Amino acid sequence: MSTRDYGVSRFFVRPRVTLLALVLASISLVTISYKSQGSAIGAAFQKSLKSITDPIRSTANSVIHPVEDVVAGAFDYSSLKRQNATLQNEISTLKTKEAMANRLQSEVQSLTSLADIPFAQGLKSVSGVVDNYSPSNTQMTLNIDKGSSQGVKVGEPVVAALGLIGRVVSVTHSSSTVLLISDPSSSVGVTLGSSNQVGLAVGTGSFGTIRVELVNPGTSLYIGEPVYTSGLQGGIYPPNIPVGSVAKYSSNPGSLQEQVSLTPMVDLAHLQFVKVLDWLPSGVG
Repeated sequence: MSTRDYGVSRFFVRPRVTLLALVLASISLVTISYKSQGSAIGAAFQKSLKSITDPIRSTANSVIHPVEDVVAGAFDYSSLKRQNATLQNEISTLKTKEAMANRLQSEVQSLTSLADIPFAQGLKSVSGVVDNYSPSNTQMTLNIDKGSSQGVKVGEPVVAALGLIGRVVSVTHSSSTVLLISDPSSSVGVTLGSSNQVGLAVGTGSFGTIRVELVNPGTSLYIGEPVYTSGLQGGIYPPNIPVGSVAKYSSNPGSLQEQVSLTPMVDLAHLQFVKVLDWLPSGVG
């Protein structure tokens, strides 16, 4: 291969150099075409110029248009991301407001139910809010935000909207501690509704189960039967407060008592509002 052939080959192998040469050639042809307007030579040059520049223009367009599309798409994508982030924030705000509204509605319903309890009518009471639970291996209690300054006394019964939860065991100026009926040291004199059978409801250390002792074997019972405080002389609770419902019962041969378990009427593990009844056992206070 001659030096001249090698130079030409190298020239056309390098695309960027080739493109530059074609652009310069186009400019030269444009200049010649301008100076030769109106002549046959000018027309010929214009035709030649078009045949050279059209492919260049087509190639440039094929490169530029996709780039424009990519740039436009990038801006559109960024805009969509911003819009999506805005919508997500709005959705999160709406969900928060909905949760707050639901909570407030639930609190209103709880307070309304507590104000309209059908039992312990005629007794004065103090409404309180549960501050915290303090269950342990030895005692199941909760604290409320009312104390001696509001007239709360040790020994007074504490109820929720659906029934008994326990009694006050200690009092400070502005708070009180309530022993739950689920505590193993708790005992409540009860009457089983359909039979008027008297028993003793004892805590098991579980929020969901209370055991009833001293029920005569063969006592007529049914699942779901309501159980109330008996209010017998010397009892620590007034009569007719719902305690729970019969969850299961059985009688073993030769047993001196029926085996009875209750489900507490109140969800003892999730209390928020309670009411302290102004009532003390006979001889106390």
